[in-house]
Amino acid sequence: LQHIFELVYHFLKEQAEENIGHGGIKYLPFFGTLFLFILFANLLGIVPTFESPTMFPEVPFGLAILAFAYYNWAGMASQGVGRYLAHFAGPMPILAPLMVPIEIISNLARPLSLTVRLYANMYAGEQVTLVFIKMTLVVAPVVFMALHVFVGVLQAYVFTLLTMIYVAGAVAHDEH
Repeated sequence: LQHIFELVYHFLKEQAEENIGHGGIKYLPFFGTLFLFILFANLLGIVPTFESPTMFPEVPFGLAILAFAYYNWAGMASQGVGRYLAHFAGPMPILAPLMVPIEIISNLARPLSLTVRLYANMYAGEQVTLVFIKMTLVVAPVVFMALHVFVGVLQAYVFTLLTMIYVAGAVAHDEH
């Protein structure tokens, strides 16, 4: 069990350093918690009579709001509030009237994107598994349960990776 968690730690550490840079390790506790929570929530649906909490829209939405708040906080903490908000204006002041609304809409769409991606994939995976369990009794459900495990791990990774990318964009310092 320790080796599994060390493997997850090193994998997430490498991903954070690759996406954010050398300062990415300070965000690792959040990424690890997010990944493990989503992973275990996704895999809970494999247990008979249990359902994955992530197949209900409230859970992915709560996680997406948490990720949204975290990457905005990380950007403000890293750059200062004024400088962080200034990046919404774009690289040239003349483009600010055009860029600010686009950046705000883009930023506000991220939680919706994270929510729909996780919810829809987990809901669809759960429904496919249930249909095939009802149709066949022994062999086919094992294949679809393995697919459910794969999708659960993949969705936990994608959600965490996108959050890392959002943090990386928020904490990036522009070079002048």
